[in-house]
Amino acid sequence: MIVGFATLPVVMAHEAGMEGMETGTEITIKGELVDSLCYVSMASTGAGHKQCAIDCAKAGIPISIVEDGTGKLYTVLPKADKTGYPADVIGKMGDKVTLKGDFYEKGGNKYVAVESVE
Repeated sequence: MIVGFATLPVVMAHEAGMEGMETGTEITIKGELVDSLCYVSMASTGAGHKQCAIDCAKAGIPISIVEDGTGKLYTVLPKADKTGYPADVIGKMGDKVTLKGDFYEKGGNKYVAVESVE
């Protein structure tokens, strides 16, 4: 495939993630908090899966947020190492939330270190 000069910046921006967003930049994501195992393997979401998602998060299964409108999946990280997920994050599993935190991308995966969740 030959990429022309006019399309190269668009391709590079797409590959940079979040259309060129710098790693560590604060972002706000609206979406549903899910446990990654049940979401990826069984597409489990919503109120009917809430208690399972809470139990999975407490057991250490990574929490993700599915962005409204795009369906993009971001792995949610604690704000600091050795701290675990805040109780207010675990309590909102299966709920639609507004999550604020710092964006990171590594190896094609997207992450957000949670600052707050409403």
